[in-house]
Amino acid sequence: MPENITEPGGVDFALTLVTIPEQEIIALVNGEELSTTVYQENLSQALYAATAQYQVDWNDPEIQSLLPVLQQQVLDEAIDRMLLRQIALQEDITADPEVIEAEVAEVQAQVEESEVFADWAAFLTENRLTEESVRRLIADSLLTEGLTELRGVPKEAEQVQASHILVETEETGQEVLDKLDEGEDFADLAAEYSMDPGSKDQGGDLGWFPRGQMVPEFEEAAFELEPDETSDLVQSDYGYHIIRVLAKEEREIDAELYAQMQQRDFQVWFEDQRAESDIEMLYDFQATEQEGE
Repeated sequence: MPENITEPGGVDFALTLVTIPEQEIIALVNGEELSTTVYQENLSQALYAATAQYQVDWNDPEIQSLLPVLQQQVLDEAIDRMLLRQIALQEDITADPEVIEAEVAEVQAQVEESEVFADWAAFLTENRLTEESVRRLIADSLLTEGLTELRGVPKEAEQVQASHILVETEETGQEVLDKLDEGEDFADLAAEYSMDPGSKDQGGDLGWFPRGQMVPEFEEAAFELEPDETSDLVQSDYGYHIIRVLAKEEREIDAELYAQMQQRDFQVWFEDQRAESDIEMLYDFQATEQEGE
């Protein structure tokens, strides 16, 4: 069993400190009721995760003061999951039961192979989970994947391949520009002058990137340049950039970057959906805490 769970200051003690509302319903999401019982299950799981991951000692008064914030976060997340299911239903997106069972079996196999827990039952008990709650978590993940793919950003986009030299002052930047005008090599100057540790030793090479990946000032300048053109000084919060575009074309986005862009796009979209939804919280943990002070 992981340390600091049942011992003094562990999850069992933390559960004696939290506030559980007496009312049966804790929130309404577009008219659908979120029960306090479901919230309490989610809270137990969140407390376990925080305690196990960070070895939290709930005896510490400073740590205890964070409980209202944690409780509010758990409520927000429960509301998000309910809203996610509602939207998935509207979009006719479902989680395949066979896929859910296959993923449950995979998780169980990983738990048993790790030997961190005595067995699968111990894992469920110590994580405040049931097989049904594991299925719900997996189903929610599959619904998120389905909605993300439905809203998927295009896999191809205009991209530039560029290098840059980042310097701290305008004077240094002008010195670099003068040397470029005199015919000195861009890559050599990047190695000598650039403050960007991630690119200076590669001649300033940033590789290929679509819009939305760089700070606005940098991006605007880079996409205005044509291949083999070099910018004047471009100021951003990082300093002064000298940008050289090597190529520009419509091309497929790198798989890892595409996944990040999809996730970011989904989060922005989902936050908009939440803002437009009729959500009523029937209990405010942080306000209750303030009233008790």
